[in-house]
Amino acid sequence: MVLRLVIALSTAGEAGTRARDAFLAERGRQLQGMLDRARERGEHPPEGLDILDHILALLYIRTLFGTGPLTPGYVDTLVDRLLALHGRALA
Repeated sequence: MVLRLVIALSTAGEAGTRARDAFLAERGRQLQGMLDRARERGEHPPEGLDILDHILALLYIRTLFGTGPLTPGYVDTLVDRLLALHGRALA
């Protein structure tokens, strides 16, 4: 629902665009905070854009177009793929 609202805001003129941008910026801050805390614990998390490209974008597509269920198993598979790619990039 929230994702559809964000997209609707994109077509609602300048005020809608500002609301959309504020929403996305807050989501970005939340994600960055999680990544920063992981780094503080000594972990080596992927970059935020990698998470967007390899996990969130795919979840958004499924949500918007109803192309498949968002099961825990599906999400686990996306995370595993990203971590495998991230691990290879560090090697």
